Amino acid sequence: MNLDHEKILDQRVTELIELSRSLLGEEAANKVAQAALLARMFHEGQTRKLDGSPYVMHCLDVAYNGLSWGMTDVAATCAALLHDAIEDAPEHLEAERLLHLFDEHVFEIVQSLSKIRSLQTGSGDLPATYRRILSAASKDLRVLVIKIFDVYHNSNSLDVHGKINAKNKASLALIYVGVARRLGMISLADALIERILPYLMPVQYDRAKETLETMQKRGAAGMEKIVPQLSVVLRPGYAQEYVIEPRTVGDYFSLTEQPGTGQLMRISWPTYRLRLLVEDDEAAWRVLGKMHNHFGPLPRHVRDYLNAPRVNGFQALTTRIVWDGHPLNVQVVRRCDDRANRMGILAEWGVSGPDPARYMRLLATLGDSDLRMSEVHAHVLPDTLDVYTPKGDRLTFPVDSVVIDFAYLVHTELGEHCIGAKINGIQRPPEQILCDGDVVRILTAKQARPQRSWLEVVKTARARTLIKQALKNPDIPVRGIHRPHAGRFQLIELASPDIFWSTCCLAIPGVPIVGRISEDAHWIVHRTDCGKIQSDQWEKGEWAIPKGKEFLQVNFTVGHHTGALLEVLKLIGQFGINGRSMQGKGRSADSYLISMELDGKPPMLLGLFLAQLVRIPSVQEILSYNWKVLT
Repeated sequence: MNLDHEKILDQRVTELIELSRSLLGEEAANKVAQAALLARMFHEGQTRKLDGSPYVMHCLDVAYNGLSWGMTDVAATCAALLHDAIEDAPEHLEAERLLHLFDEHVFEIVQSLSKIRSLQTGSGDLPATYRRILSAASKDLRVLVIKIFDVYHNSNSLDVHGKINAKNKASLALIYVGVARRLGMISLADALIERILPYLMPVQYDRAKETLETMQKRGAAGMEKIVPQLSVVLRPGYAQEYVIEPRTVGDYFSLTEQPGTGQLMRISWPTYRLRLLVEDDEAAWRVLGKMHNHFGPLPRHVRDYLNAPRVNGFQALTTRIVWDGHPLNVQVVRRCDDRANRMGILAEWGVSGPDPARYMRLLATLGDSDLRMSEVHAHVLPDTLDVYTPKGDRLTFPVDSVVIDFAYLVHTELGEHCIGAKINGIQRPPEQILCDGDVVRILTAKQARPQRSWLEVVKTARARTLIKQALKNPDIPVRGIHRPHAGRFQLIELASPDIFWSTCCLAIPGVPIVGRISEDAHWIVHRTDCGKIQSDQWEKGEWAIPKGKEFLQVNFTVGHHTGALLEVLKLIGQFGINGRSMQGKGRSADSYLISMELDGKPPMLLGLFLAQLVRIPSVQEILSYNWKVLT
């Protein structure tokens, strides 16, 4: 380590200890100093790709950011300092033993933050690590908050990874944006978005930023003109202070259902936000009324989040007015809520950590070991739909959520026995899409059971997970499968949406088969001799399909060269099969994706065709195949 780096490192350690002393006290500062010594020892000789500086500076910055943003907790600060110790420290230092001796709580947090290594590759197993972090966070939120600060600091050095790797890392960082938003840390989420969007979608981000800056320049004069007009509410008994803030590109960015992806909405008015600070509820309502009387509200934009806070804890009266020819967002906020609305859980941290009561719905989801990464991600997507119980309790959902989502959120048994609902007094089916402001009363029946088709329509992770768990119950029927006794089944229907046909071995009609319930609650079928299964874990099956009219739908890839499809067409002719439809599109530089629907022959012959198809040299891979009822 050169002298300049050593000097900077000493200075960073001193700054962190002094900040700890001012926020946490002398005893806590001493403990942070001990943690800093351990961190320097564990990362001795390790440097960052960014500038060759000591790697431990990253750990110091994560701890400093967390503490300065509001994570005022000595164990959390020490854990942030040591978050990479277990995975990076040399073995001879026995990091786990030393951490356990240092502080048991710190050790547990650091252990939860450490990467899980894949036995096959030796590299980090991202899904497994993600699940462990989320599971640990269900018991101790500090794990998740430290991880977000870790991601936030790493996002400042994406340049060193090259264009492709930087985009991949930005995509992974984006996963934590939704969690930060759900925990109310809006300012931190916005700051993270601003760092990663230039790598995730550079062209769209540059255009959006340019458009937003242009529109804000056009609206700046209007913001200056409105200040004198605010005198109608800036007086005793009304508002004491105002803040006019420009919106950021992050305000126009929304997450999508697939983890690590999102979309930038078109930049539009309003491009500014007016925040009026009041002392209490009565003053808030007086200010809102005065603003509406003086400026006039835009219809359908008035929301009372003061008495019905959003799921991330946001509390305010919000409205939208038109000023200088453009709409303007207005928030009337109590002073006691202002910091919490922007900083969320960080605003209420205290000495012993945050009160988890406000986040119990999120924590219950995080603690579900059956959840996949995508399902947890779906749970933290921004809620944009408010629905009410008959008692007036407000529940929030993603757009396009259905009655089943509502039922499962209220109570698991309501979901399992749901047969529909009365929405605003009108009876509707379980699949009915909910609208903002609906009042919903769930209808149930004792004999009703979850349907596999529900998985196609529900939007919440809780509903999807509980439905899957229920469908794994052997008493729940699987369409197309008859199970006369344990360990055996009969396949009585081909065209069943509940059955998944394996592509590794092509379980075509007539061959010996095995099957079982899969993780996504489908019945998966393999050949008995498939090399990818352990037969003792599967039920033996037999074909008992009646004569019917099914057609075969198959997706496969062929090489990108002249005549690649000719042998496929010849094979169709040899079997005398009818081609209902065929579509093709480029999949990569050297392959085409072909989708075909075939009929005109019994399932047995269509299956034999499939077995011959995979042997054609130009056919690279069978991606999927399904049976459909001929209509």
